[in-house]
Amino acid sequence: MNALADSRVAGYLNDNFLCTYVKVGTFQIVNGQKVGGNVASYFCLGDGSVMHAIAGQVNADKLLAESRWAYETRRTAITFAGKLGTGTVDMKKYTERIRRAHEERYFGDNATWRLGSLPSTLPGWVSQQKQVHWLLARQPLAKLDTIYGRVWTEILNEKLSGAPVESK
Repeated sequence: MNALADSRVAGYLNDNFLCTYVKVGTFQIVNGQKVGGNVASYFCLGDGSVMHAIAGQVNADKLLAESRWAYETRRTAITFAGKLGTGTVDMKKYTERIRRAHEERYFGDNATWRLGSLPSTLPGWVSQQKQVHWLLARQPLAKLDTIYGRVWTEILNEKLSGAPVESK
């Protein structure tokens, strides 16, 4: 499942985002193929604030849909938090828009959801992606260095590792 090999995904990401990667877990390269390990994808602002994240491997359609959601959510937040005529953004309003967007995604189509009623602790009984939305609703626009470890260890249940990649 290599979503980045899909030309639609690669084109959209290259057109709308600056892309990079950081290895934080362990895996091996066997006969030229990655074996083991996991992945998390982050959509960040220029200052390292996390706008959105995806926990685990996803197919091309899912990665494309989530990246479009991140892009459109950011644009909507800028629109509603922008101060017309000045070019400035009210960061309190911007952050609140991002928080609400994640809260809405956490609750999804649940008819009983109410904004502001998120569980107080990480809800392990929901999908990994809903856990990410919970985390980003609780800590909207937190810096990558405070989010990636929680996603990796608490949501994906992986160990952080700086060990080099092994080739066999």
